[in-house]
Amino acid sequence: MTKAELRAAIADRVKNLSPVYCREADAAICAHVLRSPLYESARTIFCYVGTSREIDTMPLLHAALRDGKALALPYCQSLGVMEARRINDLSDLVTGRYNILAPKLQCPLVEPEDLDLAIVPCCTANSRGQRLGYGGGFYDRYLTRVKCPTVVLCRRHIVCEDIPVEDYDQIMDYLVTERGIADCRQIRF
Repeated sequence: MTKAELRAAIADRVKNLSPVYCREADAAICAHVLRSPLYESARTIFCYVGTSREIDTMPLLHAALRDGKALALPYCQSLGVMEARRINDLSDLVTGRYNILAPKLQCPLVEPEDLDLAIVPCCTANSRGQRLGYGGGFYDRYLTRVKCPTVVLCRRHIVCEDIPVEDYDQIMDYLVTERGIADCRQIRF
């Protein structure tokens, strides 16, 4: 299956997930992250704002701000080019490119090397840390400069163990589903 075919198949699967399952799975995923040593030890966290087809990350964002973490979110500059900008409050978010909430341009830039934890979205992912994004290449380009642990969030019902991978695709260190956290570094192919 090509990446485009897999994206379409996963999109169909996502449409058929029950709202109750999604809410419960998302809450469990966020709880696993928040209880993890990865989160607890991180001072500066990079996280995304989930769209309707992704994990609802608002509990993570609220917790990071409440816990005094430096919270950086993606800011898309142009096609395939992304940076991280620090927010101090959710009021620092505005509707950005692709109708996704993003930091205001005035928010301070955070260098990728300064992150302690990167939490990444996906279309689908697997236990080996392979991740299929949405085709823009934003995260794969950005993550080449990140030195911290990378975590991908994915509902168990859309995990796919057979993902086509290219040389430029970044492999994640951890996969978090509603069942828990898998250390993908232990399951490399």
